[in-house]
Amino acid sequence: MSSLLRVWILAILVMVSFTCMEAQNSVHAFLWSASTGMQDLGSLGGNSYAQAINNSGQVVGMYVNGLGNYRAFLWTSGGGMQDLGTLGGTSSAATAINSKGEVVGWATTASSASHAFLWTAALGMQDLGTVGGSFSGGASINDLGWITGSSTKSGDTSEVAFFWAPNVPMHGLGTLGWRDSYGYAINAAGTVVGASPLNRNLSPNHAFIHRVRGRITDLGTLGGTNSTALAINASEQVVGWSWLSGNSPFHAFLWTQAAGMQDLGTLGGENSAAEAINRSGRVAGFSDLSQTGVTHPVLWTGPNQIQDLGTLGGNYAIATGINNSGQVVGWSYLP
Repeated sequence: MSSLLRVWILAILVMVSFTCMEAQNSVHAFLWSASTGMQDLGSLGGNSYAQAINNSGQVVGMYVNGLGNYRAFLWTSGGGMQDLGTLGGTSSAATAINSKGEVVGWATTASSASHAFLWTAALGMQDLGTVGGSFSGGASINDLGWITGSSTKSGDTSEVAFFWAPNVPMHGLGTLGWRDSYGYAINAAGTVVGASPLNRNLSPNHAFIHRVRGRITDLGTLGGTNSTALAINASEQVVGWSWLSGNSPFHAFLWTQAAGMQDLGTLGGENSAAEAINRSGRVAGFSDLSQTGVTHPVLWTGPNQIQDLGTLGGNYAIATGINNSGQVVGWSYLP
């Protein structure tokens, strides 16, 4: 398994080890809105995890099928959950969807590599290839169909954040000083954010921003050694997580050109992370509560302005996506 594939799986399963008391319980994707609260989206097999939602309320993510493989899904209110298939292999995951219903993610091929894909209702799943290596994964897509993610280079010894667009071959965006970088989100202008190691030890990693025809720029941290940018909106508001001074705990951040990196705070517990931001600057993510082993999805409207969204009954849940209507998706343990 490539380090890229491990990144996506670990991003979904982050901190589950802290909730081992619930390990016997199922995990389901959810859709939350202010008017309806939290809705269980079910599954096509085992556990399910929602990753993103578009402005039409279409949801994408992954579920675990009867063979124990991850499979990409598309959920709609009228049609429920649909398996999007693979690129000839056994596994796939959908990570983002734009307003046109175009979906990106990664899928395994018949040769057991994993490649970034673009899925459309008309054409199905299209292999986007790599920047020279065996592995790639799509992370984000804007309404122009421009995509970012990460891909290994020739020899599979390093990875680089990439940009792909219709009729524009996949190409790398550079790094912050060493050979690796990871693209996690792209906005309407084609600005990409992610993370990149600063040296050959692959630590520390810092959040970065890369504008079209610009250079990759370090966004810094909240005082610790590591940070990661996970989402960006059209106003270039960037969110993610960063270690605090002393490298424990980590907190969600909001970065702007004017104010730099601001700590968004928590629900009273140690850790938090911001995973998505919409047009109006509402931020979705997760936070620990003061009770040990309890983590909830949250909405931020500013530093320390935080709303607890609850769970599907378990003690652990996270929010991973938000649309411009304020609908939020993620996943939660069941009772």
